[in-house]
Amino acid sequence: MSSLHPIEKNVKASSFEEAFFHSNETYIHPTAIIGDHVTLGKGVKIGPFCTVVGNTSIGDNTRLHAHVTIGLPGQVVGVLQSLGTIIIGSNCEIREFVTVHGARTDEGSTRIGNNCYIMHNAHVAHDVIIGNNVVVNPDVNFGGHTVVEDRAVIMTGSATHQFTHIGTLTALAPFSGIRQDLPPFCIFSGKPGAFFGLNVVGLRRNGVPRESINALNHVTNLFYLEKLPLQKITDTSIAEPSWGSDQYVQQFLTFVHNSTRGVSRRCGKESEAELL
Repeated sequence: MSSLHPIEKNVKASSFEEAFFHSNETYIHPTAIIGDHVTLGKGVKIGPFCTVVGNTSIGDNTRLHAHVTIGLPGQVVGVLQSLGTIIIGSNCEIREFVTVHGARTDEGSTRIGNNCYIMHNAHVAHDVIIGNNVVVNPDVNFGGHTVVEDRAVIMTGSATHQFTHIGTLTALAPFSGIRQDLPPFCIFSGKPGAFFGLNVVGLRRNGVPRESINALNHVTNLFYLEKLPLQKITDTSIAEPSWGSDQYVQQFLTFVHNSTRGVSRRCGKESEAELL
């Protein structure tokens, strides 16, 4: 029986591997299709069988892995060509078979911020806006005009209704579906998504102090567990500045006040969490 021999460490990688994974130069694989109105930044990598068309701009050091499609017409009845702009920031990883569509109108824009990681088979529909440092797991489907704020995490197989808004540092659990807005700093799960507490891990990793996490725990308990009217919570936050004046509490309340689709008060959490 023949034995397999390990590849010698001094053997050079293939030209594709060298160019895509190790070089700092811009690289376009020969099988890729790049439209006439596409702008690429420094160090951009376009992998095998990618298609990038439309009025698309891709920032420095972003990598498109195999079979990514960017800039085709939005999936809207009557839209027959790529419209608006598609803007992808710097230092993003766009993995295999991701699709990012053009806008619904000439004035529209589909945007992905800096330092985002979009995993395989995710779909970014027309006019979606994704902030910076967002992680999108495999098979996520964003409906048109969805807004995802900075540092959110959207887990495997989740989907959003059109025009929904997901707040900063919010995590949406696997295989969830949402039709209303999700406030910042929280974890949601289910169909439709229900509140399951604060995203404590994300808050700690991003340097949010313990006092602010405790203040957020208090305001979310008032909102989701006690289900006090929003105006009552706002008035209480003014009367009790020890927690109510916290910048993260104010960000949470401002998001809820400004929601256009409404914020569901569904709650999968059974009791008030202990202070951290």
